Amino acid sequence: MKSNETGALAHGAVMTWAGSVVVTAGPAGVRAAEIARWSEARSETPPDLGAIAVYEGGNEDALRHLRQALGELDEYFRGERREFTVALDLQGTAFYRAAWAEVARVPFGETRAYAEIAQAIGSPAAIRAVGAANGANPVAPFVPCHRIVGSDGRLTGYGPGLPLKARLLAMEGAIPRDAASYDAWAEALRTRNEGRTPALGIRGTSLFCAPGCTRSRARWAVPPRIFASAAAARETGYLPCPLCGG
Repeated sequence: MKSNETGALAHGAVMTWAGSVVVTAGPAGVRAAEIARWSEARSETPPDLGAIAVYEGGNEDALRHLRQALGELDEYFRGERREFTVALDLQGTAFYRAAWAEVARVPFGETRAYAEIAQAIGSPAAIRAVGAANGANPVAPFVPCHRIVGSDGRLTGYGPGLPLKARLLAMEGAIPRDAASYDAWAEALRTRNEGRTPALGIRGTSLFCAPGCTRSRARWAVPPRIFASAAAARETGYLPCPLCGG
């Protein structure tokens, strides 16, 4: 950060069920967002949920971006927002910014693997570099790095903690909240898919399942690649599950 920019930065925080999220914004957009490390052990709802604090600092543009960011975060953690629209002002190498831009394109309720992000930005061999970029993401969840998983679907590399990563994915509908919620989750996927049956790509295999398949059900905690149809799954290289036929 340039020293002459310091006074132009605005700082604030919003209280969510995940704890306080601290945001820094400049005249061109959000520079940083920090979520405290989280665990199920302290998952009770804070008494001041939704409280927003704007600290001193920042010019008019920075304060406008800050207030918008804090309001959007409040809506997101309440389950009332699926997309962020606040401007971002990301500081990083060209590669990092390309990776962050691709991560930002992963839709609400879906996941992608590090390898898929590397492929999408034209650097298929740079899987580790994509992982480093994801780990250095300065503006989670505006750039939703929690939606990026290992090639086998494992949840890896999330600064605020893997329990929060799983909780966010469940909140968005990428995975069920628990094994008992699987059927309700599968029905919600169909509703989200306009009543059509989606296909679930089972990461770590070359197979896709229909919701409810025993293979999919056994891996309920591992985010699948969610496709709108079996045809879309086939186009990406997945084959029908021999148990359910996809």
